[in-house]
Amino acid sequence: MQEKRFSFKSTVLFAGIFWAANIPLQASAVMSTSELRLQALEEKWETQAKAFSWLKKFKPKGDVRLRHESLFRQGENASSSKRFDRSRQRIRFRIGGEYFFTKNIKAGFRLATGPEDSGTGDSSPTSANQTLDNTFSTKNINLDKVYADWKIPLGGKSSAQLRGGKFGVPFMKSEQIWDSDVTVEGAAEKLTHKFGDTRLELILGQFVVEEFGNSATDGGSDDVHLFSYQGVVSQKLGSIGKAKVGVAMYDFQNVQGNNLTFGPGANSVDADGDIASNFDIFNVLAEFGTDLVMGVPVKVFGGYVKNVANDADDLENEGWEAGVKVGKKVKKFGDWQAKYIFRSTGKDAVVDAINDSDFFEGGTNSEGSEVGLKVGLFDGIHLGLTYMDTESIIGPSTKLQLLHADLVLTLF
Repeated sequence: MQEKRFSFKSTVLFAGIFWAANIPLQASAVMSTSELRLQALEEKWETQAKAFSWLKKFKPKGDVRLRHESLFRQGENASSSKRFDRSRQRIRFRIGGEYFFTKNIKAGFRLATGPEDSGTGDSSPTSANQTLDNTFSTKNINLDKVYADWKIPLGGKSSAQLRGGKFGVPFMKSEQIWDSDVTVEGAAEKLTHKFGDTRLELILGQFVVEEFGNSATDGGSDDVHLFSYQGVVSQKLGSIGKAKVGVAMYDFQNVQGNNLTFGPGANSVDADGDIASNFDIFNVLAEFGTDLVMGVPVKVFGGYVKNVANDADDLENEGWEAGVKVGKKVKKFGDWQAKYIFRSTGKDAVVDAINDSDFFEGGTNSEGSEVGLKVGLFDGIHLGLTYMDTESIIGPSTKLQLLHADLVLTLF
């Protein structure tokens, strides 16, 4: 009897020990399940984070502009001898960005509104504006930029940069030659070297202007290309300010005897209506900026241009401009900038298919003044006012006044 009693007690004791030992095992199993769930959630978030990791390498850009435009004309013009005024509302929308594969390699694009040419269906190279018109019709969106860019360190303070596709004008430039909306098509290279307070740049460009395709249908015309060369010197002058000078040659190939999609405009034409002059444009630009005028940024600038391929009178093949800007670039509330420019452009000094489309309606054979003011209303939002008073230089007298009132909202 004692042996059986011992066996019963041993059995009870063993069961108790087993039950007590099993409690932490069950708790451990419950914790393992929670840990598995947490791990699954973490993996899910990591997968989603990887899916959007490209955003860290992408820099968006974009803006919206609302414009009121008033146009007042006096005198004669090529299409009508009647006087007419015009008032219209216009919009511009641009959005795009750049993706950085590495610190020095990137690709970029931009979409933009723009008026469509009724004959070719192409959008104007000098304007991204759309006029509010045509019974609430939808407006065009065009591919304004698409390019690849590679910056190559060359050791020390030297570097090279290669760019190809459709991109902004890569030169130190003036709107006397290049409208601010123009994006060139082809390739560009830049070499940069710094030493001390001096910066040297050599910029080259090879661009397609017109590709005529089947020569059997276009009279054997050669394609139009532009080969460009510019040297730029920038010099810091200590506390006084900074000076910059650029010298360029824009060598247009096969322009004479051809007709551009958005030309010839005011340029000289032959009996067949084709462009009568070649264009080898020599351009000098200079600017000087300082903060010494009561602490306000001031920049004075000027430029000279001459079409050395044209043997006509200087009034027809050369031009110049001079101006001043006061105030800093407008980015936030309270910023402001005012400017004044006087410009004179001969009839065949520049290619009027790509020069400033607002000054004298984009025509050459013009001179006059431009006055502008920008004021920051909020961060990324500013109001701009521009007034241009222009007239023809030779030939029938035409005077034109243009007023722009712009509200610009920068998205990124």
